[in-house]
Amino acid sequence: MTDERRATSEADGLDPLDPLDPLDPLDPLDERDELEEVDDDLGGLGGDLSTAAFGRAHEHYGELDSTNDRALAWSLEGAPNGALVTADRQLAGRGRRGRSWESPDAGDLYFSVVVRPPSYASSRGLAAASWGAYSLAVGVGLREGLSRWLEGLELKWPNDLLWRGRKLGGILCEGRWSAGGLQVIVVGVGINVGRRSFAAPQLATTATSVALAREGAGIPAASRIVGRRSILAALLSSLEGATTDFAAGGFAALRERYEPYSQLLGREVVTEATPRAPGLRGVAVGLDEDGALLIAPARGGGRQRVEAADVWLATER
Repeated sequence: MTDERRATSEADGLDPLDPLDPLDPLDPLDERDELEEVDDDLGGLGGDLSTAAFGRAHEHYGELDSTNDRALAWSLEGAPNGALVTADRQLAGRGRRGRSWESPDAGDLYFSVVVRPPSYASSRGLAAASWGAYSLAVGVGLREGLSRWLEGLELKWPNDLLWRGRKLGGILCEGRWSAGGLQVIVVGVGINVGRRSFAAPQLATTATSVALAREGAGIPAASRIVGRRSILAALLSSLEGATTDFAAGGFAALRERYEPYSQLLGREVVTEATPRAPGLRGVAVGLDEDGALLIAPARGGGRQRVEAADVWLATER
């Protein structure tokens, strides 16, 4: 944490306070000056919002260990539903299964939203197991929110946003339960927006950014750069809508908005072996109500549920 004071959005009416999942060395971005000419100041997000709750309470940091960690701490301090934490740079950003998330100050988006499931009046009839698919609802919201700037976006189960097979963003949802049920979900999102290069060799061939994708899509240079603030405001609106629909009807309410954009469904895939289950090779045939991936094994037999494992297209392994 630096000594820079955190900025709160004008919309939340709070005074600044003292401060209390993407992953390797930081890389410089020569184009950073270009981003300063567009709406890149996340501290002034309030006037761009069209949401009811998401982003209305907002903390922005120039540098932070992890937006998810801060959002989790803020939730214990009483952060309201929809409270947002953003950072220009993360020192210990993380993704799914404890992996690090490369988080340089390169014009990308790193943010976390505090979601309080009891605040959804419509969620009272939703079975506890159904919340396992919440990250899929987040994926729907991200794809829909970003689609105004990029066509051809795909979702890779369970938590990746892709463009032409390259990773554009990732999701990390962390929940806190009590005897009364699920009390808090922190939705962590990292999206590569402005960067033009990746320091880690493995990312150079597997990752992309909004700027690179728009260039690859043939968008003229004069209109290629998009500010983070516009993107974040759009994402928060679509996330709020998609997750509200999920709370009302579970994954079934979003199935038709997820499956057509799934990279895996209908294709042969390979899953990693875990301590709880052997690796599988087969065709991904669907998604269960709790978000589990359903695979018809190549060796025959009934469909198998995959609840938590790395999955690759068979052509990639």
